[in-house]
Formats: sequence, structure tokens, C-alpha cells
Amino acid sequence: MQKRIAFLCVFVIAYTIYFINLPPWWDGITTAITALDTVKNNIDLYVDFFGKPPFVFLSLGILFKIFGYSPELIHIYMMVFSLGAIIFTYKVGEILAGKDVACSASFLLAFSPLFIAQSVNLNFDLPSMALLMATYYYLLKKNHVFVALSGIILVMTKEIGILFMAAALLSTILINYTGERKIGEQRAAITAHIIPIIVFIIWAYGNYTRRGWFLFPRDSPIIKLESIFNENFIMRLEQLFVINYNWILTIVILCSLFLLAYRRYERIDREKIKMVLPLILFSVFFFMVVAPIRDFNLPRYVIVLYPALYLASAWGIHRLSGKNRKISGMLLVSMMLIFAAQTVYSIYTPDPYVFLDPATQEIYGMDPSITLGGSEVMEINLKYVDYVKADKELVDFINTTEPFSPLLLNRFNHYGIFNAANKGIDIGYGQKSKKIYKELGDFTRSPGTISFPAILIIEDFNRFDLEKIHNMYDVTLLKQIRVNGVGADVYKIDKE
Repeated sequence: MQKRIAFLCVFVIAYTIYFINLPPWWDGITTAITALDTVKNNIDLYVDFFGKPPFVFLSLGILFKIFGYSPELIHIYMMVFSLGAIIFTYKVGEILAGKDVACSASFLLAFSPLFIAQSVNLNFDLPSMALLMATYYYLLKKNHVFVALSGIILVMTKEIGILFMAAALLSTILINYTGERKIGEQRAAITAHIIPIIVFIIWAYGNYTRRGWFLFPRDSPIIKLESIFNENFIMRLEQLFVINYNWILTIVILCSLFLLAYRRYERIDREKIKMVLPLILFSVFFFMVVAPIRDFNLPRYVIVLYPALYLASAWGIHRLSGKNRKISGMLLVSMMLIFAAQTVYSIYTPDPYVFLDPATQEIYGMDPSITLGGSEVMEINLKYVDYVKADKELVDFINTTEPFSPLLLNRFNHYGIFNAANKGIDIGYGQKSKKIYKELGDFTRSPGTISFPAILIIEDFNRFDLEKIHNMYDVTLLKQIRVNGVGADVYKIDKE
């Protein structure tokens, strides 16, 4: 088994090296810039510890401070979490269901298209998944010190970590209560769960006093006493159980559960149920608190539940095969080949809106309202690679234009490359010149604050912004940039 897990680690390292020079895109740029700002001078508690949990910013920023900024460093940073997620999924599965199930779950996770896509981008969700599984492993091993330490890092990586710590605490209390043991006898375990919760509460209160909110400013329907069964709840179910051929594994899980229910003579291991309870409660909390949030629309947000899904899938394959290693091995290899086909197709297909998985096509491909503005396509596959390539071409062209012409950006958060350039930072795009820039929305509200002629950048998926100024100014197309059908248009605008 160790050789197989070593093979998975080599596999992750291999595709990380393949994408090693790929700069971050969209949210990854913002995260990289924030990490650089965090350690540029002295740490500012107001800036660096509040707003979003600070672990990624501080840890990545320290690495930048030591080794300097580079896309390669970001990929190595994310690779550590990818490897951790695979290893701890195996370790957890080994405790819960044995080596065969554990190994199968790790293979499914490592070959998952969404896992691969997020492994080569800078985000908070994959680190959260790895840290969650590490905390869960130490919880199962009853290593209270490491539960507390990994739990603190988990809740300081992303707010969703508090849900797992709450699930762990509640499961410990329930297990002790049903076991007729006094809570005091498990004082060390409960303390290990409570410490990360206290740290999170202190951080959340700091958000309230400094930023005006307890958590990241998103409203959960359950907090507002609204129904959680909305369109986003359904979307989250689809993103977890359906897209990228996960629907096959969902069917496997359901069939194995029906088989277990049919075999009434088979005894249920209550100790195993107790061990898996924290993961079950966390999943319930996720779909109660997080899934229904209306602006919570990116598929990568469900990746924290992928280890649980694939552990259940591996268990289902193991049961449906009658615990026959050859049959379960063939089923596993077939699923991995399907995953690999989805990933390769997603990287190299010329049309980012076409999916190999027919169920994913049904959900997303036929809906004209789905755009890359919500990152749905990018998050499902690796088409964001083409957008990074297009951004590089864009920067190369912008550097050839009049250096004193101000830039108008219709999506400022997307073009953090120019924000970084104004701070003297080249984050991997070659944008070193310090151009004056302004967000298009600010420009339309106060057009007198910018000189003419100006350079306007419009993404190909957000062209409606161009209509706002077309009748007011002289608009000339300078360059249309496309990489495999995606990119941006560059215009010069001047007074008529």
C-alpha cells in the first residue's frame, strides 16, 4: 500500500511540475498580492489578521519573504497541501475501513478533475480540505495536542473550519453521553476541540471591532431564519454528487447502502459509526449553513467534502464487488480512467463551455446564464489555464501601448496583475510598468477624473460594459486576444 500511495505522490508532483510556471489567476492573484503585502514591512494586525483568516496569507507571505515571489513557489506551496490531503485521506480510511478502502479513496481523490484543477491554482479550499483531514486523523488517533494545533490552523485557514471543530466537539459530547461516561473523563479531548473554537471566536470578534462583521460578510439563510432549501442548496448537491462523473460514484454509494439495508443479518459496527460521526455532522452543518448561501456559487467550495465522498465511494465499490480485490480493482481503474479523460478533455478542448461528462453538460452546458463571471466553468475544469495565457498576451500588448495612457479595467479584481505592477511587483505576467489604472465603474461615475486617450480592457465574457460608453466616446478596437477561444479585447477610447 505504501508503494501505491508513493505513486500517487509522484503523480501529484508530476502534474505540479507540468504547471510549475503557471501564474495564479483571479482570486489567486488577490491572495498572492495580499500575502506579499502582509510581509512587505511590519505585520499590521488590522490588515493581516482580520477580514479573512490569516494563515494562508501569513505562511505564504513568509515564504515569499525568504525565497522571493515566484509562481513556482506558489505551486510547491499548494503541492504540500495536495499531498497532505491524499496522505491523510488514506490514513483516515485505513482506520475507518482498512487499507484497501483507504487506498481506493486516495486514488479517487488524486485523479478527481476538480482536485487536480484546484491543486494547480492558489486557493483556500484545498488547504482547508487537507487540514480538515489531518485534524480528523489526529481526532481518531486521540492525539489531543495535534488536534488542537491542526484545528487552530484549520479555523485560521478558512471560516468553514469552525464547522468541523463544532462537529468534532458535538460528536465527542454525544458519544460520551450515550456511553454513560462522565464528560469530565474526556476533559482532554473536549479541551482540544474547544481551543480552536476559542481562537476562532477571538478572531471573529476582532473582525467585528475592526471590520464590522463577525465572519466573512456573507449571509447564511439559517442565520437569517430563512429556508435553506433554495436553488443554491440544489446547486451544491449537484456540484458534489453529480459533476465530473461523480454521479457514478453516488449511484455506487446508494446501491451499497441498499445492499447493507437488505442484509439485515449483518451487524452494524457501532464503534465505526462513532468514529465517522464527526464527518457526518460536518457534512450536515455544511449543507445547513454554507450550501444555501446565494453568492456561494463556485464548485471548488464543496471540495472539503471530497474525501468523505470518495471514502464512501471506495467503501461502496468494496462492498458491491463482494470484497473481491480483482473486481474492485477493475472498477477503481475504470473510474480513474474516466476521471483522467475528463481532466485531459477539460485542458485541451478548444471550447471551454463543452464538457465530456454528459451530466455536467446537462447541468451547465445548456444554461446561457452560466458565465465565467461566476467561475463555474473554470472551477469545473482547467480552462483557467487558457485565461492565464491570454492574460500574458494581454500584458505583452499593453506594454507596447503609450506608457502614459491610463488603463480602464472592467473587472478590477480579475486584473490584479496591474494592481501588483503599480506596487512594483511582477507576479508572473511580465507586467512591470507602473501604469495609471481605474476601474470602469468608477470611470463611468466620474469620467472627468481620467485623461484621454485611454486604454479599455473588456473580457470576452463581459462585453455589456462596452455598451455603456460606446455612444459617449470614440471607441477603436486595438487588439483582440484569444487563446482557445477565451481572452479579452483592448480598445482605445477618446473624446468624440
